[in-house]
Amino acid sequence: MNNPVVLSKGCYVGSKVKEHNIGYITTSETIFPENLTSDWHCHENPHFSHILSGGSQEIREKKAEQQMAGTGLYYYPGVIHQNVHYRPGTRIFNLEIEESFFNTYNLAIPPESLMYEGNAVINAGGLLRLLREHYYNDSCSSISLEQLCINLIDSNPTIKKHYPEWTRQIITVLNDLWDEPPSLAELAAQINIHPVTLSKYFSRYFSCTLGEYLRRIKIERALVLVRSKKYSLTEIAYMCGFTDQAHFTRTFRQVTAMLPKEYKKI
Repeated sequence: MNNPVVLSKGCYVGSKVKEHNIGYITTSETIFPENLTSDWHCHENPHFSHILSGGSQEIREKKAEQQMAGTGLYYYPGVIHQNVHYRPGTRIFNLEIEESFFNTYNLAIPPESLMYEGNAVINAGGLLRLLREHYYNDSCSSISLEQLCINLIDSNPTIKKHYPEWTRQIITVLNDLWDEPPSLAELAAQINIHPVTLSKYFSRYFSCTLGEYLRRIKIERALVLVRSKKYSLTEIAYMCGFTDQAHFTRTFRQVTAMLPKEYKKI
């Protein structure tokens, strides 16, 4: 890991085929040759990615993991990693946000811990709406991208040390029980707090209702299945706990601002 490469604004491991820059926000699509091995590198700016097709194995200091199409990722500035064994046809959507954006809007840069949060809902929490705007790209896209970046940061809040312990526990419980949503009373019992406390404060900490968060979890799981191209939308709907394809389509559009078939074609 000698002398890792620091990737500055607009620089990526792959080749860019489409890029939009609106000052402190850069969106792009990159492509990668099969079996590419990258240098050890890190990103200068906070960086989100959504794998459209293909994928790779990512190696970090203490672990390695396979990254599949449909996955949403976050990279904290300065965290060193390497990508190997890129699959055929790998395409990745990138969102890079400079520090000046966070200063302008008085927002905190998402912490390094978000990189390792297995239950994060990055895609359904706003990244897919930014992806859609990148490909839509009209005269209104600049202001939309700024607003959507704020929403993305707000929808993936930092669970801070002074937050009550149940704020950590509830995310684990919701992900464990995503396909059999319990009642409010049952959820509260799982984390040993009063149902009124959970009802009153969940939205304050997570900027959405419990039901909205559960829908995001379902959509997050559906994205990998859609990009795999192994299943029909009807099959995916049932696999992800929707009553039928119409219910899946309606929820998908509500969360991502796209229809499943539109996302599938990107």
